[in-house]
Amino acid sequence: MSFSPDWLALRAPYDTAARATDLEARLADWLTGRSTVSVVDLGAGSGNNLAHLAPRLPVEQRWTLVDADDALLTEATRRHPGVDVRQGDLAGDLDGLIPAGTDLVTASALIDLVSEAWLARLAARVRTIGCAVLVVLTYDGRISWEQETAGDAEIRELVNRHQRGDKGFGPALGPDAPAALSALLDGVETAASDWVIGPGETAMRRALVDGWAGAATEIAPDRAGGIAAWQSSAVSEPRTLTVGHEDQLWLPE
Repeated sequence: MSFSPDWLALRAPYDTAARATDLEARLADWLTGRSTVSVVDLGAGSGNNLAHLAPRLPVEQRWTLVDADDALLTEATRRHPGVDVRQGDLAGDLDGLIPAGTDLVTASALIDLVSEAWLARLAARVRTIGCAVLVVLTYDGRISWEQETAGDAEIRELVNRHQRGDKGFGPALGPDAPAALSALLDGVETAASDWVIGPGETAMRRALVDGWAGAATEIAPDRAGGIAAWQSSAVSEPRTLTVGHEDQLWLPE
């Protein structure tokens, strides 16, 4: 599982606009008064999560960015000189990736890609060491268009089926991920963090539509003609698009 630097850069401003600031403020309050906070960012990519969150936490921080993609981590160190990076398989040993003494585990756009078993391992690890968890921008299955058509509903259903495929961690939770985390960790706080893409925001709109069309065609190749027709109209029609995400915060007692 890896993503291109261009896609990560394209989505970054939408991520920033969407994130649940109330949960960030709750986390900041919980961390206030500590000396140096140790943060592990799982699936960190090129460091977008660090760039957004670090200035919003009023304590000294020591971040470790974990990702399987060495090229993305190289970009992260260019953007954030001096940050610790670790190339590692997130599907493997979580105990090794999240050492004792970690104060916060965070991840962006990750847990909808993992299996229920993997998420259970994460929950067990953070309970064991007593650290906070902030997972953000988890896709929750909602793709909502202004003035929806029947084709929109069909694509949404196919995309959500595709989301539950194996992304390298076993069968993915997909849109069920936020509910799964809430079931695994008592007291999880959840808030919406939806992307809103206006009619004139062509680059983001095209990237999403093209990706969804590709995923839908993988699931239903016999419907390729109809999917291609939907793809063409969805890019060109001036309709606002909302993509549902959720941010979740867990603070140990």
